[in-house]
Amino acid sequence: MTRREQLLDRIRPVLVCPTCRRGLAERGGDLACGTCGLVVRRDGAFRFAGLSDEAQSADWLNAIKAAAKHRMGRLYPLAIRVLGPVYGNSGLDAFLASFAADAIVCDLGAGTRSYDDRVVCVDGYGYPGVHVVCDLVALPFADGSIDGLISEAVLEHVPDPAAHVAEMLRVLRPGGRVHCYFPFMQAFHASPHDYSRRTIPGLLHLFDAFTDCRTWVAGGPTSGLVWTLQEWIAIAASFGSERLYRALVPLTWVLSPLKYLDAVLIKHPAAHTIASGFAIEAIKPGGAPAR
Repeated sequence: MTRREQLLDRIRPVLVCPTCRRGLAERGGDLACGTCGLVVRRDGAFRFAGLSDEAQSADWLNAIKAAAKHRMGRLYPLAIRVLGPVYGNSGLDAFLASFAADAIVCDLGAGTRSYDDRVVCVDGYGYPGVHVVCDLVALPFADGSIDGLISEAVLEHVPDPAAHVAEMLRVLRPGGRVHCYFPFMQAFHASPHDYSRRTIPGLLHLFDAFTDCRTWVAGGPTSGLVWTLQEWIAIAASFGSERLYRALVPLTWVLSPLKYLDAVLIKHPAAHTIASGFAIEAIKPGGAPAR
């Protein structure tokens, strides 16, 4: 049995119908809800209802990103780190390292990120590395069944972030921990939509049902400036032509190396005023922190 299959078997007992919240029965290798009749395919992943292909192509830039994700697979996150305008440290590696080997940790909106099957990758699209395909606002996990949750640059893309955070609170066990990155000074980027930005006070308000909340600047002020400057150059140099604007945007990535100034500026006490993004870690009340 592969490590992927072992992980799927390990999370199988905590899977429930996202509508009825009832357990799922085995049916010919797939899973089924005895109450509402939902059938969940298991073919290398548990496939609940996800996002449509039409949603991926609704925005021109997201359609390009979606095609790149499918073509590049696990190399896509690396390409974004190198070519993108954002420099920082979300603290994700340290967060993951703090959990025991048998903990159930899920990355909500994982995309093409991979963790060598140490983490349950959850997404609305069935990318090759995803273990559970579902709607992130209706997670197919039992109440209090998950030790840790990751949400990196996802909540800006949903119309109701509070509903998603409430769902995180539901599935985490008492003492379970969440790690979230939320952008602040970033240009519009649909995936497949783009709705909101948060300050640190706004982020704390969003997670006010949690305890021991810790926040920090995870994307520096230069990154916030560079992304805005890239968009401004493409707009100003396109002379009102959307087609020319779209062609110019990739050329402005030549400015992205300026982001490395944030190696110093991210530590400035005023960095939060124009930070590219913030991270928060928090604990569900009622138990010892998950390890």
